[in-house]
Order: sequence, then C-alpha cells, then structure tokens
Amino acid sequence: MQSAFFRFLGLAGAVFLFLFPAPVRAAEFSGALRCRGCHEAEFRAWQGSDHDRAMMLAAEEGAVLGDFGDARVESGGVAARFFRRDGGFFAVLHELDGTTQEVEIVHAFGTEPLQQYLVHGSSGRLQALTFAWDSRPQDAGGQRWFSLQVEGEAAPGDPLHWDGVAFRWNRMCADCHSTALRKEFRLAEKAYETAYAEIDVACESCHGPGSAHIAWAETGAAPPGNGLAIQLRGRGSWHRQEGARIAERAAGQGAESTAELQVCAPCHARRSQIGDPLAAHGRFLDAYRPQLLDEGLYFPDGQIQDEVYVYGSFLQSRMFAAGVTCSDCHDPHSLALREEGNALCGGCHGAATFDTAEHHFHETGTAGARCVSCHMPERTYMKVDPRRDHGFRVPRADLALELGVPLPCLDCHADRDAAWARTILEARGAQVDRPPAFPRALAAGRRGAAGARADLIRILRSSGEPGIARASAAALLASYPGTATDKALAEAARDGDALVRMGAASALEVLPPRERLR
Repeated sequence: MQSAFFRFLGLAGAVFLFLFPAPVRAAEFSGALRCRGCHEAEFRAWQGSDHDRAMMLAAEEGAVLGDFGDARVESGGVAARFFRRDGGFFAVLHELDGTTQEVEIVHAFGTEPLQQYLVHGSSGRLQALTFAWDSRPQDAGGQRWFSLQVEGEAAPGDPLHWDGVAFRWNRMCADCHSTALRKEFRLAEKAYETAYAEIDVACESCHGPGSAHIAWAETGAAPPGNGLAIQLRGRGSWHRQEGARIAERAAGQGAESTAELQVCAPCHARRSQIGDPLAAHGRFLDAYRPQLLDEGLYFPDGQIQDEVYVYGSFLQSRMFAAGVTCSDCHDPHSLALREEGNALCGGCHGAATFDTAEHHFHETGTAGARCVSCHMPERTYMKVDPRRDHGFRVPRADLALELGVPLPCLDCHADRDAAWARTILEARGAQVDRPPAFPRALAAGRRGAAGARADLIRILRSSGEPGIARASAAALLASYPGTATDKALAEAARDGDALVRMGAASALEVLPPRERLR
C-alpha cells in the first residue's frame, strides 16, 4: 500500500513537471577569457584587432596613441593642449565663448585610421572630444591632431559641441564598441547608468551569451544547441571548376550569408533602434530599422553617399544574391582580409578572365588594375577614413551622365568627364547599359516625376531587383496615392522579403488610420 502511494506521488510529480516545467535559466555573458580555454587560436586572432581595441581604458598600456607631450592644435577659434600629469592624460580646451575647460581622458576609442577620446560629462554621460588623433603614418598625412567638425567649430551649448548630444557616447557610439551594452537612461533624472558586459567587442558580441555553452563544454549539461544564441558555421565552401569564370557555392549551403549578416548588421548598418538588441540577437530586423536607399544617404543607383557603413550596399550586390557572406572575405576574428589585392577576388573570379588588361583596361600592377578601384570605390568620412562601397557594381557611365551619380573612372581620371568615359567604354566593347533597373525609377520617384509611379511599382514587383531597392521603391510610393499604389502596397505588405514589408509599412504611414489598418 505504501509502495503504491509513493509510486503515485512519483507519477504525480512527473506530470506536474511536464505541465509546469522549471524555468530555464537564461544564458549569461561570461567574458572572452572564459572562451580562450577552448578557442585559443580564435582568441589570439582577435587580440589586437579593431574589435578588441574598439574601446579601452586610457590607463591601459598602449591604449592611447595620440601625442600628449604638450601638443597643441587650433581649429576655427577653438584651441586645445594635450598633456600628461600624474600618469593620466589631460586636455585643456579654449572654447569659442572664451571659457577654458580642463578634462581628463578616461577612454581611448578605436585605433585606425583615427582615435577619439572620451571624457566624463554630467549625469553618467561620456563625451567624445571633437579633436581626434590621426593615427595614419606620417608619410600618409597622419600623426597629428585634427578637428572632426565639418561646418566649423561649435560653442558650448550647441548640440555639435563636444559636450553636446551629437558627441554623446551613451547615445551615439556605445552599443557598437562594447559587448552587451545597456544604455539605461533614467528619464526622470535625465541621467545614464550605461553598463556593458565587456568594454570592447568581444566573443559574445557576435555569438551571444556563452554561459550555457561553457557549462556544456565543462560538464555536458546544456540545452540543445550548446546554449549559444548564435552558432555561426563559418565560411561556406566555394568551388571553381577548371576553366570556369566564377566559383559556385557547394550544394546545400547558402544560409551562412543571411545568418552571419544578421550578426554583423547591427554595427555595420545605418539604422535606428526599435527593440531590445540583446533579446533579438541574431534577428536584426526585430531590434533595428535600417535606412533604405534614401535621398542624401545613397545616390539613386545605390552607391553610398553619407556615412551608411556596409549593410545597405552589400544587400544590393550580386555577391549577396549568390550567397557570399562577410567571412568569405574577412577573417571574423582578426578582421583581416583573407588575401591581399586582386588575389582576394581571384579566389572566386578566375584571374585568367578578370585580372587581365582586356577586362580592366589598365596595365597590370597599376591602381586602375585593382578590382576594388572600379567595383568598390571609396568615400572618405570623418575627414581621414576612406570606406569602400560594398555593392560590387559595374561602373555605369550612362547613369553618371543621366543621374549625376559618381563614376569610379573619374576618381583616377579627374581631368576627364563621364562622356569621355562612356566613349572609351563603348570603344572597348564594354556593356555600359545593363541591369539593375531601379536607379532611374528611384531617381524619378525622388524628383516626384509625374510618371514615376508605374516605374516604382514595376521595381517593387520585380523579383530580380535587390530587396532593399524594392523596399525603397515602396517607400517612395507614399508620394503617389491612388488605387494602383494601394494595390501594390497591399501586395508588398505580404512580400516574402522583410525589408519590402518594412518599406510598405513606411509608405502606409501617410494614409488615414482606417485605410492604414485595412
């Protein structure tokens, strides 16, 4: 009787646990040093990388690169002196309003090609000085202090002053330079209690909190998937058959590009935050709203214009469409390119076809013969920081003439114009008028051209156009109300591409609430 009773209790307990399972403890951030024990090679590659040195304590050995030996700089009526005292780093700033402030440098921010410096502000704020150190070699114009201000220096109280909102670390920079950052702005006190798991961009920035994975590695006790929020499988396999022009991805692969991009995008995209990044880790659009190909940010053909980083241009590329992922070109731990020069592209694009004068029209070894010169043109931001467009597009002299977009040919041939370039390309038999079709439609939509609606709808419905271009076409349809627009946006709201749905939602904001709900 007693045995039957205890068996009943055991069965009842099992049923209870089945119906009301114990809550699974959320994985926690453990720090890069805990990862090192099993992942020594990856840890060593990461050490000293731009991610590792994204933010450092000024007191850390070798962190500060700037000249603090009583160096002085002046810009537009603002002067600064940088010096050491009692082992610390300091600056005296002479402001436009005649005041003088002394500040202590508490953090070094980044390393190449420039380094910024953070000082304490009020109410938990960290502020970035507008004077930065140009860390490039001296023969490249570096090893000097310079001002980041583009339109003149700002006086205290101006948002563009170093103590203003535009240079506030907590709001503008923090979540891409540290691991598991929480801004923690207290509205009532108008103060920050910003915190992070690690000061730099460490292992768990990309892979997610690792405590459950560590428990599995040490004891074998972990939930399915080893507890990592993101398990990046690394590079896919690309194979180029003998004589083939371009490599093909191994069968059954292709998810790597999307999964990896979801992790890289939060810090390598122009975006606004709409959700909790830690809860949405690995699901970019659940936490962020990326900018589309908006006027002032991108040229009509999708080339980068303002500081938009990499995500938006890469989504337009044939590389992305083919399944290329970030780590196919960049080592994800050291961040170094996997090969230098044209050899990097030659891994997939046969040199016998593409690294020839017949293809690039230049003498081998010259700047014009570099793949990136034509297909990844640079634009310089923060005065000294050149960044490459990741659209990998073919130079279009016709669009340069018609829409005024930049033409990479003229980066080297500055004394020429787009008409000259088109003549040269046509004479060499180059195909200068080719897909994609979206540039003309976006340009017309931006101008508010009367006939642009039909072209925008055509782009929106075209599966052959990049998703971000289709989404941008949807957003521009807000300026063209009417039955045809309503029908196209209703279709776009059910599109398989989340960016297209986002573009449709943006366009629907101009409708009355009842119509928007429908």
